[in-house]
Amino acid sequence: MLAAGAHTTKEKDLNAHIEAFVAQLKRRQIQGSYNVALATAQLLLRVVSAARWTHIDQLVTQIKILGKRLQGAQPRELACGNIIRRVLALIREESEDTNDSESGDGAVNSPLITSMFSLLSTNDEYGPNRGSQSLIDGSGRSIKKDLKPYIIEGIQELIDELKNIDESIASMGVEMIHENETILTPTPNSRTVLKFLLRTAQKRKFTVLVVEVFPNDVEKTHEFALKLAEAGIETTVITDAMVYSIMGRVGKVILGTHAVLANGGLLASAGAAMISQCANVHRTPVVVCTGLYKLSPMYPFDVESLIEVGDTGKVLAFEDGSLVDKVNVVNPLYDYVPPESVDLCITNMGGYSPSFMYRLVLDHYRQEDVTL
Repeated sequence: MLAAGAHTTKEKDLNAHIEAFVAQLKRRQIQGSYNVALATAQLLLRVVSAARWTHIDQLVTQIKILGKRLQGAQPRELACGNIIRRVLALIREESEDTNDSESGDGAVNSPLITSMFSLLSTNDEYGPNRGSQSLIDGSGRSIKKDLKPYIIEGIQELIDELKNIDESIASMGVEMIHENETILTPTPNSRTVLKFLLRTAQKRKFTVLVVEVFPNDVEKTHEFALKLAEAGIETTVITDAMVYSIMGRVGKVILGTHAVLANGGLLASAGAAMISQCANVHRTPVVVCTGLYKLSPMYPFDVESLIEVGDTGKVLAFEDGSLVDKVNVVNPLYDYVPPESVDLCITNMGGYSPSFMYRLVLDHYRQEDVTL
């Protein structure tokens, strides 16, 4: 009775935690791709630790149901769905590798191990633990393989990857930025770009032009510029209208992203599409700094459904009643930047061409998990 009561209390606590997380997503109390991705991974760690299943398909179903609910709470926050799909791919890989390593006539004829977690696999028999999967060995005997520790370890490694992802990208800055080069960035809300520039400034001297990104990110722009100036970087804030006239002096355009799509296109701060096209006209390289947790298996078939719209009062104040009634005002928070406008994507695994993003999608996600 005590054990059953303990499980009931644990499930209630987990359900309450899920409800709170869903409410935070709906109310935008958790903002930013990194914060959402990290919180989602930590939630999945708790869910898998508390989950009970007798077959791996049951766990996959539970994770998919949870993922559909989280995505419904904030459909345009693609990082949440990306982490769900990464964990589902991890679970499927562990199951497949275990089946491969346990099949055959013995260790001599077992297939090549393809997962680091399978190195710890053994053929020992387990008790009827929750979170175990039934397997058949070469002699036809039924054995139990406890997958839960391996799945939990994989999710913990994903959390560690998220925490160290900006440092991995920032370490490549010295190779990207040259001495006395002028850099332009229209994404002052990107923590990845900030760390990228601060880390590079330790070994390179360069100038940064920060676009104001009116009207949504004006305050963040000045905070971003202040942090760069405090680090000894020569920094200038320019208006959006000055970009074309000054682009001829710019050595590189560095973008942060909200999401990277499977075709190599990306969602970035409003105005990024115009600036990237301007850079293309002047033959200025456009470099994107992004973690792989922002890589989505979705394609931009309907771009408008991916772009979130903000407060139109920042564009046209409601006090101007005579104008408000006569015009239709839209304030998009993000722009879609086509892959043709980007020259290089710097990720925590290295630099890739936008045309190679589809390959990374195939490596990190499963086709059956694209639609949750």
